Amino acid sequence: MNVSYIFTAIILIVSLVMQGHSSFDVLRIGGVKPDIAFIAVIYYSYSFGSFYGEVTALVSGFFHDSMSNAPLGLLTLPKVIVAFAVGLMGRAVMKTNILTIIPLVFGASVLKGVISLLLCMIFHEAGFADIAYIILPESFYNALLAIPLFLVFDKIYENELGREGNY
Repeated sequence: MNVSYIFTAIILIVSLVMQGHSSFDVLRIGGVKPDIAFIAVIYYSYSFGSFYGEVTALVSGFFHDSMSNAPLGLLTLPKVIVAFAVGLMGRAVMKTNILTIIPLVFGASVLKGVISLLLCMIFHEAGFADIAYIILPESFYNALLAIPLFLVFDKIYENELGREGNY
């Protein structure tokens, strides 16, 4: 499991650098950049359970909060809530079916976006129009990008998944 912690840290660091640095704006489609760290959180919750996903969401959320101008915890709380929900669902959903990934990541991204929107409305920084212009496009983008990322993550964590009986 120690090697998987190192891979998890590397994946999160690379994805957060891609999310925060302006040189990766070429990934933007329609003004929306995918949240690769969130896709990784979904994978960890789905594959290893809610606790591993929640810890990963907490760490990546705090780093994402520190890179943004948002109040501390604004981007962390939705990720942790969704990681918990996906971790509970991951035990009931068939893990080997690739077709379950798209609705899972899309639904999780919409839920994260709605929770973030509600939190942003508290600080008067968002409106309901953000659902159509930010949340839904990002959810589609995350869902499409999740398929190859989940396959790559499955290869990286193949030994760990086999040991836990999830593969």
